[in-house]
Amino acid sequence: MSDREAVTAALGAAMADLQAAIDADDQALADHLGVHRTDLRCLDLVFRHGPLPSGRLAGMLGLTPGSMTALVDRLVKAGYARRAPDPAHGRRVLVTPTEQAVRIVTDSLRDRLAEAHAELENFSDAELDAIVRFLRSATDRHERAAARLRGTGHRDRHR
Repeated sequence: MSDREAVTAALGAAMADLQAAIDADDQALADHLGVHRTDLRCLDLVFRHGPLPSGRLAGMLGLTPGSMTALVDRLVKAGYARRAPDPAHGRRVLVTPTEQAVRIVTDSLRDRLAEAHAELENFSDAELDAIVRFLRSATDRHERAAARLRGTGHRDRHR
């Protein structure tokens, strides 16, 4: 095996390990908050993108309107989200995180974010740029693959 092949294989293994660690971390945070994983994904979207209409969130999460309503109801009942009128559209409602949710998530992530920022100091700007390019490319590749799988109409992945 060439050095390039060995590094590429190590990168693949590291990505798989990272994906598993993120998955476990997400589940632990969802359990800590007492919500479903999809509820946590919804919170993540409104944290990163700001208040969003339920319909747009449903599309981003791959949910039906009824499932999205139930999800928002759960988050509102738990005190993590609220419905707010959309100032740009009279009949539309936006889903936004509550101050309680912001506080809990900020407190939960503060230490790990500080640790990650400290680790980034070990990389040059060029290395960080390469990492960002790779991660964006990987994200795009996975989003395209997911769209292709959704387009096949196959619901049973374990035939």
